Amino acid sequence: MYDALDPIFQVLRTIPPLAWLPIALAALKQSNPSAIFVIFITAIWPIIINTTVGVQQIPQDYKNVARVLRLSRQKYFFKVLFPSAVPYIFTGLRIGIGLSWLAIVAAEMLVGGVGIGFFIWDAYNSSRLSEIILALTYVGLVGLFLDRMVAFVASKVVPEDKK
Repeated sequence: MYDALDPIFQVLRTIPPLAWLPIALAALKQSNPSAIFVIFITAIWPIIINTTVGVQQIPQDYKNVARVLRLSRQKYFFKVLFPSAVPYIFTGLRIGIGLSWLAIVAAEMLVGGVGIGFFIWDAYNSSRLSEIILALTYVGLVGLFLDRMVAFVASKVVPEDKK
């Protein structure tokens, strides 16, 4: 499955998220769903790639024990595969949420009318440098908050020995 899907994922992953915006606007005909699509397309690739790495990194001993115990597919998934991949999944989530925050600010600059991205672009066009600096500070602080929020959830979910 990896050999079949990886080339497709690698091609789609390398398309800049903002390049998807015109297609999303044409298909969805509104800026809000289009922005959500840009967020999704930006976040999904680091999550998929990190999850794939997490599954590939399952220790062979775990797989052997699962075979010896004749675990069902469902038990194998919930007792071996998922717990082993969770730290990687959260790493992908942290990367994905950070990239999504960057992409949505940029998308708002292009779509216009609403959001912090539009605010920054409007301030630039009006030569209000102090507002741009204030907005950039806000963007950075929100990015930090989002990262810390995902890290906090990860600290509650990921077992201490898996970090």
